Amino acid sequence: MNLLDTVLNFIFPPTCGFCNKMREGYLCQDCKQKITNSNFYLNQLDFYQNKDNFIEEHFYLFSYVEPIRGKILQYKFDDKAYLANTIYEFFMNNEKLYGFLKKYDIIIPIPISSSRKRERGYNQSELLARKISKMANIHIETQVLKKAKNNQPQSSLNKEQRRENVKNVYKVQNEVKIQNKEILLLDDIYTTGSTANECARMLKQAGCQTVGILTIASDLEKYQKRKE
Repeated sequence: MNLLDTVLNFIFPPTCGFCNKMREGYLCQDCKQKITNSNFYLNQLDFYQNKDNFIEEHFYLFSYVEPIRGKILQYKFDDKAYLANTIYEFFMNNEKLYGFLKKYDIIIPIPISSSRKRERGYNQSELLARKISKMANIHIETQVLKKAKNNQPQSSLNKEQRRENVKNVYKVQNEVKIQNKEILLLDDIYTTGSTANECARMLKQAGCQTVGILTIASDLEKYQKRKE
């Protein structure tokens, strides 16, 4: 820990993101053990083999249920950027995750629009991607994939509408940086996969080799059941 971190921890003592009690870190051992022993801690790798899917594989830690759902929403919308530290604790020292990460050359957080970033003060996916980048020694790129325009929030749409809603929303620049590279996207939630798949399509069109995605949680199974 550097001097700045020491000073900040003295002024703003770390608090567990789940029980909100002052601790030595941002996730206490009691909460970590309780959550990792729960039925919503999946620590799962899914493979996708579909001609319409440009994502090869997907690693995620949780099912998108409470209390994870609430924490992710706080992290995104309630100005609680410090929850990146709490969430990161679940990624640290995860041997299964390390095995997944080592094949990738570059990590790219799913971008948000510049206006939304100004409104929130940060891109929640980028904060976590920077931590994962350092942990796994993977180069991070935030100047390749850009969100060119605001679109309607995906949460209010069905599967077909989501697919249409993300078309031509993202663009790739500095294409030379991803030529023949293995790219890992990072996002907070995976629901239908429309956003990630559109980003992967654009990246592959620009010349990268393969694309995987890492997310905090997946709502895919729940979403499919809800639509049946």
